[in-house]
Amino acid sequence: MVCKNEEITIMREFQSRKEGLRRLQKLPLEHKINLSKNLILNCIETFGDQQVYISFSGGKDSTVLSSLLCSLKSNILHLFSDTGCEYPETLSFVREERQRGKNIISVYPICRDGSIWTFERVVATYGYPLFSKAIANGIRTYRHAKTPITKQHALDYLEHMYPQALSYLDYNISDLCCEKLKKSPLKRTARQMQMQCSIIGTLAEESQIRKRDWIAYGSNIFFQKKDNQCRPLSFWTNQDIWSYIKLYKLPISNLYNQGYQRNGCMYCGFGLCSERRKFGINRFERLAQTHPKQYEYMISRWASFFKECGIPY
Repeated sequence: MVCKNEEITIMREFQSRKEGLRRLQKLPLEHKINLSKNLILNCIETFGDQQVYISFSGGKDSTVLSSLLCSLKSNILHLFSDTGCEYPETLSFVREERQRGKNIISVYPICRDGSIWTFERVVATYGYPLFSKAIANGIRTYRHAKTPITKQHALDYLEHMYPQALSYLDYNISDLCCEKLKKSPLKRTARQMQMQCSIIGTLAEESQIRKRDWIAYGSNIFFQKKDNQCRPLSFWTNQDIWSYIKLYKLPISNLYNQGYQRNGCMYCGFGLCSERRKFGINRFERLAQTHPKQYEYMISRWASFFKECGIPY
């Protein structure tokens, strides 16, 4: 049990870190660049430049991260997860970055038994990634709970945090797609190459989960979790990313010229509702306009599921 005084101390520390993040996010870009480089150098000094790598997605954030890192260590290793459902523009951009001299190795979603994880296989086995990671995790936990206690905890969580998700408790929804297609293969490859730390380009402002994680751990998470992480862009904003791209005239994926806000996997259903509220169109609807062949593949398999879940497509 946490006593009252300890609870007060914890809350004060949380508020202090929360305010610290806000102050960092308001800094000029030049200051953020210097802070980020120092975080990267701290990572390299801790683990060595041969035992760290960039988790490279081909998106704008990881492209900025790559630029910062390569200004310090030009041949730093980039591991790119080719999930099998990347946008063609992402794959083209990764090839172009290789031609520009980036040290990029592609990682594929191969299971321990040698079989290939495809998006269809993941959906059939675990469920479709829909609504948000938090909601999908709650629904998956509820549906596949091994004990009544776990099932009740998942239900309590959804009732408290996401009551709108209660209508979909029996639907085949899960948050494990990214784990199977991207994270696990990437980590396995990194271990095989004896890498000690990943450098990732996530921003705390992207989600409440990432914001809370930064407040708890900061930017460099060494020897605290199972995997070491350097997150030097955590306190950057989306506007900072675009300002850096413009300032240094960075080439980026042509996907952004077609109206997409992020790259990621073509068939991912996380964040669709918020996209429609913000931009009047979600990525599935945009996919119909920009990539009709991939769109037809998607709706031929999951249109009825989207309709049942109230997802515009």
